[in-house]
Amino acid sequence: MGEPLMTIRWGILGCGDVVRRRVAAAIQADVGSQLVAACRRNAGPLQQFCNDFKVSRSYTDQSELARDSDIDAVYIATPVDRHLPQTLLCAAAGKHVLCEKPMALTTDECDQMIAACARAGVQLGVAYYRRYYPVVERIRELIQEGRIGTVFSITAVTATPFSFAPGEDGYWRVLPGEGGGGALMDIGSHRLNLFLDLLGPIAEVRGFCETVAGSFTADDCAVYTFRFKNGALGSLQCYFGVPLDPDEFTLVGTEGRLSATPLNSGRLVIKTAAGVEIEEHPPAANFNLPLVEDFVTAIRENRPPRVDGHEGRATNEVIQRAYAAGQTG
Repeated sequence: MGEPLMTIRWGILGCGDVVRRRVAAAIQADVGSQLVAACRRNAGPLQQFCNDFKVSRSYTDQSELARDSDIDAVYIATPVDRHLPQTLLCAAAGKHVLCEKPMALTTDECDQMIAACARAGVQLGVAYYRRYYPVVERIRELIQEGRIGTVFSITAVTATPFSFAPGEDGYWRVLPGEGGGGALMDIGSHRLNLFLDLLGPIAEVRGFCETVAGSFTADDCAVYTFRFKNGALGSLQCYFGVPLDPDEFTLVGTEGRLSATPLNSGRLVIKTAAGVEIEEHPPAANFNLPLVEDFVTAIRENRPPRVDGHEGRATNEVIQRAYAAGQTG
């Protein structure tokens, strides 16, 4: 028999909404992981989180968590402006880093994160968990097989109610200094990452982002078109303040059409001249579990995770260009 696989011991920086809903449970559900520590500046919510998830070590100082020799990897789930300094801190301490999306405020910050992790010899991943959806993998297969011919276009429409009030966890998403933007940065980044994965680099970006109904300065409405280097076109709509998420995801080609709506359901409709097929490819019950599993395997095999820092940077680069285009139309 071979040697038992190493257990990856995790610490978490940030104990907000996404960590409570999915991240902590995903780490605890992975057979190769152990959640040993959490850090948050506010001691009260930190202790409540540690009690709820039975986490034995709590830190209000991120430097203390980074110095903990019993931690192998850190999940960074803080506002975007903290991703760079926290990644530098953790990498310097020899910790592997799995960072929430979007990766950073700018591509320059992404470059610093990539370089720091490379110098330290640690893995860097970005939490674009939709890349692990079985329906996305199936769409990729169908494109590669030529099932819908040459792809003309890819379209996504996404929205969220955005129910956070000033001062509440999550409100930073509409504070550009902390979140980097608004709807495009927060929910649009997930779809842009899929666009790049499925159709490759984007050559041109046009569109608009506005604050239409929100009482904040960040964009609550973003509508963009893209021209990919392979000639295909793309369209993305993102909204904050909509009660229901359309979650539309569609590709049109010379031989047919693929529609995964809602994308989160995993239902795929394939329309070609031969007829209509409906396939079911539901995601994991916890969207973050496949992400964590892949990152743990990447550490063990000393290979980059599926969504590494370079992919995270590529998404940030398109977002940066989109915001610049949004200022000029």
